[in-house]
Amino acid sequence: MTAYTRRDLTIVPMGNSSLVIACDTCGAVGEKDGDILKLPPRYVGKFAVRVALMEVICAGATPIVVINGVACEMNPTGAEVILGIQDELKNAGISDITLTGSTEENFATSMTALAVTVIGTASTGSLKFGLAAKSDKLILLGRPKVGVEVELESKGFYAELQKLLAMPEVKEIIPVGSKGIAHEVEAIAALNNVTYKLYNTGIDYKKSAGPATCLVVLCSETGVNQILNFCPPAICIGEV
Repeated sequence: MTAYTRRDLTIVPMGNSSLVIACDTCGAVGEKDGDILKLPPRYVGKFAVRVALMEVICAGATPIVVINGVACEMNPTGAEVILGIQDELKNAGISDITLTGSTEENFATSMTALAVTVIGTASTGSLKFGLAAKSDKLILLGRPKVGVEVELESKGFYAELQKLLAMPEVKEIIPVGSKGIAHEVEAIAALNNVTYKLYNTGIDYKKSAGPATCLVVLCSETGVNQILNFCPPAICIGEV
């Protein structure tokens, strides 16, 4: 059993199936004295688990375990964080899943901190790591947002993902994080051993996308119009 990485994912092959593991952290966001961005802890849970969930789902895997490491007391902070995680799982339509974790009960904390790990399973052949071909297109869903720009009650891209994952034209789906769109596109080009071109769209390709506020979809030319039609306001941002 030899694990390997693909972008921010760890893949553990197990015969005909694989474990797909993603992690995310969030610190200094909450209602404690040391927090920089003041938000109810429920949103900390919601958005931290969203990032890891999206990574696993975009790979074509089904999440089966969520582990939360709340580096704060259970009550009230940890309980609110867990409620946010549960809200996001409902938002994603996920009910058959194990949710477990731990809290800090030995010492009082002055800053909210959370680590989330999501474990999923997939048949090895169904992992959405496509083989890029010349003239494949890069489609952007959503826009990069961070901090106070993030829409707190946003529903994410779960409905769109179900459609995208069912399309044979879609080669790979990449949630964009704090390093920005350009970083994710560069990583995909390197992994597929291709070059890429980003169009001049007026979008800041280096801006942080916070808690996966946008996705990059690598697809063949034949799938572009279909994606643009059912995922507004999607936009074609480049090609390989």
